[in-house]
Amino acid sequence: MSPIVRSPAPRWFVCLALFALAGYTVFLTGHMTAVAGGADSSGYLNSARLFAEGKTRTELRVPAEFAGLELNRRHLVPAGLELYPGQRELAPSYPAGFPLHLALGGRLLGWKLGPFLVQLLAAVAAVWLCYLAARELGLDHALAGAAGVMLAVFPVFIFTSIQTLSDTLATTWAIAAVYFALRGRTSKQWAAACGAALAFAVLVRPTNLLLAPGLVVLLGFDLRRLGWWVLGGVPGAIGLGLYNHHLYGSAFRTGYIDIFSSFGLEYLAPTAVHFGKWLALFLPAVVLILPLAAIGHLPTRRRELLGLGLVGGTTIGFYLLCAFSHDAWTYLRYILPALPPLILAALLGVEALARGPAIRWSRRFRPVVALVLTLWAVGNSWYWTRNLYTLYVPGYERAYQEAVQQVRERAPANALILCCNTSGAIYYYTEMPTLLFDTLEPEEFARYSELVRQAGRPIYACIFDIEEEEAMRRCPAAWTRLAEAGNIGIWKVE
Repeated sequence: MSPIVRSPAPRWFVCLALFALAGYTVFLTGHMTAVAGGADSSGYLNSARLFAEGKTRTELRVPAEFAGLELNRRHLVPAGLELYPGQRELAPSYPAGFPLHLALGGRLLGWKLGPFLVQLLAAVAAVWLCYLAARELGLDHALAGAAGVMLAVFPVFIFTSIQTLSDTLATTWAIAAVYFALRGRTSKQWAAACGAALAFAVLVRPTNLLLAPGLVVLLGFDLRRLGWWVLGGVPGAIGLGLYNHHLYGSAFRTGYIDIFSSFGLEYLAPTAVHFGKWLALFLPAVVLILPLAAIGHLPTRRRELLGLGLVGGTTIGFYLLCAFSHDAWTYLRYILPALPPLILAALLGVEALARGPAIRWSRRFRPVVALVLTLWAVGNSWYWTRNLYTLYVPGYERAYQEAVQQVRERAPANALILCCNTSGAIYYYTEMPTLLFDTLEPEEFARYSELVRQAGRPIYACIFDIEEEEAMRRCPAAWTRLAEAGNIGIWKVE
């Protein structure tokens, strides 16, 4: 099947689009942070630093006085890393793809600028690729521009782009694979690129393997093209298999050891309601029903609609069965790779209307609808990013870094740090051992504290305000508060 012929975008529109993309880049730059904060961001950056050093495992920091002690080593394991059965060293618990990108950025540009640019470029590239994919589908330039805007201003996309999370990069490689598949309908080189993009997408998030059936449909059932597609993905598949086998004991096992225990049919209904509600609030609500209009144009769009439906539907369907997908609006980040296919299918519905009921006004219909969708999406984003405090997130992340800086200024280098949510940041920014209070009982803490007292090692704590009561209950001692960073307090045992 040959790509649909499309008219070139006028020069004024190209200039406007580039200006808008530049403005969006400035917006993200002004609100973005790339620091080791919570479990996710610190886990990715700790993994990235390992990869940059040519390692896949790192030491578990055990105080010397604990040597020979019958020790529950999980008391010392920081967030984002894991101690797997049969191992004495820590291994990353998160997929390797995003940390590999961060490691490349860190090695080339330093650890302050490199990860920051990786996040920024991933977000901007996703928006641009969404526009290109729409054009490759033969959509009018105005509708293609609306596609890019709807992705760019989607509140969850902004949420994942302004902090160190893998969801934006997973979306970037997913839409890249869709775009390359559309180009690959007439080119073996683009088919191979599609396979490579899918491999990168899976490295970043293993569940992106669910995109494969839809990509096959978009490519078309031609054995030569599919052969090139497979060849493009083989290096990534082999690398991922070897990595998983080395770290977790099997090519088909990931750091999420018991993931399927979190899935069940009982979660289907509440998660479907949750996804539907927030998608309707964050997107122009009509986007959810416009794909149905495309069915009216089915004879020339059958492959595209089926392919986009599979690419988006398999991802959404998978997470519909997940126990925690409906816990908060932020969990829509798991289905972000399905968002561009949904938007593109909706715009195919607009095109079907332009060629059907609105054919008499089709030349005006397309840009008017594009403008309405753009303004609707921007309005929704303005409202929800403010009301959900989305742009405050980097400040919360930076508080981790500031708190660890307070620890470094006040605690000697040999201090044992009691913590929980800050443990990954402490591991990243210091050489100090961590002791996780949420895994301790009072008698265990008493035994540890006596050993470190005899060794002359001080105990400090770096805990959130909401953690204080639980920490003091599990770890009773003469605690003194020394400082704070945001809502994180720095404490010392006198």
